[in-house]
Amino acid sequence: MTTSDVTARGTALLIGRDGPFEPEEGARLIASAVEQGDAEAMAVMATLKGAGAWTTQSWPEALALLQRAAEGGAEDGRGQLILLAGDQTLADEARGGRAGPDIWRRLRESIDLEKWITPPPPKQVCDWPKIWIAEKFATPELCAWLVSRGIGKFRPSMMFDGQKARFLATRNCSDFPFTVVDGGVVLLLLRIRVSLLTNLKPDQMEPPQIFHYALGQDIKPHYDSLYDEQHPYGREGTYQGDRLATFLMYLNDDYEGGDLTFTKVGFTYKGKTGDGIFFASMREGKPDRMSLHGAGVITRGEKYILSQWIHDRAFTA
Repeated sequence: MTTSDVTARGTALLIGRDGPFEPEEGARLIASAVEQGDAEAMAVMATLKGAGAWTTQSWPEALALLQRAAEGGAEDGRGQLILLAGDQTLADEARGGRAGPDIWRRLRESIDLEKWITPPPPKQVCDWPKIWIAEKFATPELCAWLVSRGIGKFRPSMMFDGQKARFLATRNCSDFPFTVVDGGVVLLLLRIRVSLLTNLKPDQMEPPQIFHYALGQDIKPHYDSLYDEQHPYGREGTYQGDRLATFLMYLNDDYEGGDLTFTKVGFTYKGKTGDGIFFASMREGKPDRMSLHGAGVITRGEKYILSQWIHDRAFTA
């Protein structure tokens, strides 16, 4: 196999989408490709380093790998450095193709991780159910980048009832669930920002996903809680956790309809690109019956939204 083939095979095993999921072997192949100088493999390994997934965790090493990937011509590495850069003048130069030979090093050195993960202060807008809004949680550029990661990969959405996933008329949109590789270093850091916003830990989070609502699509009022306190679920059939909170981030706003509505309290919201909203699904350790919510029909354009469900314990299902 060529180095590119090794990277492709390793990435496929790490993702496990439409094929076997063998992350240890995938990480080994990626490490081998990095040693052989493959830029795309460096971008993948940067994500693994940031996550501490099947390797030791190190943010300095993750960013250094992104720089090497960018210098080697990997568009993924370049795009992520531009998004993470603290110097927007340099970022604009890189976007416009006006970059000098040391642009990728300078972009990496401009990254301020602490500033990047610090969220805007949330504003509570409802006490029951508890709902908060965080305006300008992410930039339009980051939102567009997230959408681009899912293009061509969206599939019809299913609803999970705590025992199995199935197609229901109540949800007719499509979705794209991220793996650790799909989201890159950028999504790892975004999840830390969500953690600091909600005061809940990243290890309580399900894999994030993007929902795509086309013209005429909606989702009927529903609850996000899963566990009925009688039937454990998950890979081993022993998980007893439940969704404590939901974080949603608007990835675009050039559409009409699709308003988020909490039907039992009459609260309606439609965010601008990059705005976030999060709400509690449980109250006093029980599913909150006041958290019933849905999204209206799209009447013009299409809607993209990032969804992050957060559990009441480390998510192992």
